[in-house]
Amino acid sequence: MLKTLIVYFSFGGTTARVAESIAAGLRSAGQKVELHNIREGAPRNIEGYDAIGIGTPAYYFRPAFNITEYIRSLSDLHGMQAFVFTLYGTYPGAAGNDVRKALSSAGAEEIGYFKCRGADFFNGYLREGYLFSADNPTANELALAERFGKTLAGVMSGRAYVAPPDDPEPPLMYRIERLLSGRWLVKRIYSRLFSVKRQKCTACNICVQLCPTQNISVDAAGRPVWKNNCLLCVCCEMKCPEEAITSPLSWPLFYPAILYNVNRASRDPSIPHAKVRQSRGETTRL
Repeated sequence: MLKTLIVYFSFGGTTARVAESIAAGLRSAGQKVELHNIREGAPRNIEGYDAIGIGTPAYYFRPAFNITEYIRSLSDLHGMQAFVFTLYGTYPGAAGNDVRKALSSAGAEEIGYFKCRGADFFNGYLREGYLFSADNPTANELALAERFGKTLAGVMSGRAYVAPPDDPEPPLMYRIERLLSGRWLVKRIYSRLFSVKRQKCTACNICVQLCPTQNISVDAAGRPVWKNNCLLCVCCEMKCPEEAITSPLSWPLFYPAILYNVNRASRDPSIPHAKVRQSRGETTRL
């Protein structure tokens, strides 16, 4: 019996739903599949698996940092079969391209690539009143993900695979945003610049509990302190019930880029969206 490991990052559950649908397709073909959300830490090893799948949401038109760092840790996959799936709220950017190239550089043999939309709970967009791809992945997209799993099983059993072309490179503005949100800047600069309004913070620890990389600790008064393993997801700011947290993305410097993204995506008929209100850690549809 063939055995597949699917490693993915999911914070809100949408990437997990796609991973589970792909796994259902593989299992229907008689495979054994194990799922691992990297939010719980990286898998111990990949020995004993016939194939590995990597799934990520698109963050700033790239893969989440913890996914790319996990792939780098694999070093040499020795021709191991691998597939990729990505979710995106507005545009996929180069998220899928980056993961596919990273796996290829690590020696993997690609056997599949799948992408679909996923609800985009990004605080910058929510503050402007937009939740892009609010109801994605849809039932049809999940069915396509399951079919993708069945197709993967066929390729692993010897069926020919023709790799799809890379996704188009994002426009210049998005490439600039990728540059300004790069790992070095996040690790060395932005992670130091989160702040908390002491008069508002109630030491509820919601931000500590929700941080997907356990990047937040607390000081003697129970208020959050940020370390340098930040994904720049800014969920701490988005979910704070007292609106006591300010991230670097709330600075006026970044507002033109956020507004550009919202204006472009909200006028694109191919991108579904819902109007929302973001207040005191809650996202409410209007």
